[in-house]
Amino acid sequence: MKLIAGTLLLALTPLASAHDRVGDADRACITCHGEQAKQALTSVHAGAGIGCITCHGGNAGEVEAEKAHGDSLRTLSSARASVESCGSCHSDVNQMSRFGLRTDQLTLYWTSQHGARLALERDETVATCTSCHGSHAVVEADDPLSPVHPRRQPETCGQCHSDAERMVAHGLPADQEESFRTSVHGAALLDKAHPAAPSCTSCHGSHGALPPRATEVETTCGQCHSVVQQYYERSPHAASAGAKVPVACAACHGDHGTLAPTTDMFLQPVEGGCIACHSEEGDRGLSVARTLDADVRMLQATIAEADGAIAAAAERGLFLGIERSYLEEARGLLVRARTMTHTLDPDALDDVLNRGQAMVDQTMESLATKHRVFRDRKIFTAIFFAVSVAFAIALTMHARELAGRWRRAGGAP
Repeated sequence: MKLIAGTLLLALTPLASAHDRVGDADRACITCHGEQAKQALTSVHAGAGIGCITCHGGNAGEVEAEKAHGDSLRTLSSARASVESCGSCHSDVNQMSRFGLRTDQLTLYWTSQHGARLALERDETVATCTSCHGSHAVVEADDPLSPVHPRRQPETCGQCHSDAERMVAHGLPADQEESFRTSVHGAALLDKAHPAAPSCTSCHGSHGALPPRATEVETTCGQCHSVVQQYYERSPHAASAGAKVPVACAACHGDHGTLAPTTDMFLQPVEGGCIACHSEEGDRGLSVARTLDADVRMLQATIAEADGAIAAAAERGLFLGIERSYLEEARGLLVRARTMTHTLDPDALDDVLNRGQAMVDQTMESLATKHRVFRDRKIFTAIFFAVSVAFAIALTMHARELAGRWRRAGGAP
């Protein structure tokens, strides 16, 4: 009996703790809804004094279910009801001003693809506030435990967008999450936790989520890749923005599955490469791709050669700080040249490529000078050693001759 009583006491301890902390208006709710109450007490809403009755209505202080629920109970079981419930506070300037929060989330939601389908088509399968933020255990968006924290967004968005059955109904692919996880952006966000890595909302927005239109992709990508965008805007591709199929960032680099670009994109049969569109002889685009490929690869090759020369020199014990700094500058100029290829103007790269090659040449010249100095020192050391040995031998022979003379002169035996 004591064991049963003890077990019951342990089981009720979290509920009792919740009962002590819950607001007076909601105290009766935990009698039946203890699990939900425990979740709510860990939420950001609990700290703001928002309890069960604030969202669900009902009658405070009543214990019996029928009286507690009354006529004002809101189950919030429909998508629209839950959105409007959250929006009733989050669009209230007076309430949100206390916490320094925006009040346009509800308005933005109705302009999104999610909100538009809910409002116009009464599609109950679309994402709502609780789909992304949760319901009772809502935490700050920058909390690593939050479903909308950047590193958890692929998982959260993927709950719907990786559901093939649901996406078929909307005419959308269901591989975006998988593609993103294998992309250069996904690796930076999920594997390296890079603070500047993009998440789903970085490109699509959050409450006002809309897929970037084809003519806006370069602007979306340009939020992070601003230098690339400036070069792109000078290119023939940018001039095609009004075309039926404009050549924007995603045309070459993809969208969710963006991979790290390489020189292979110029002439190799890779997805998004130049020859995917420019394969016919005489095509100016193919000619430009060949020139860019040759110019960039030449600097890459000379940098690799200089890097090998530095490694070999380091094994000989040479101090190579200045040479490494020259080569690092050449690498920086190579990165800049690759970026400038978005202009599709080989002439625009000449200055940068020439400066990069000059830094490689300076590296090799400095290495050659140090090798000559090292060689001369070795020769001098060898000569000095040989002279020293010869001098030592001469001294030894002279000492022996003096000792012989001394013995012959009647010195000690």
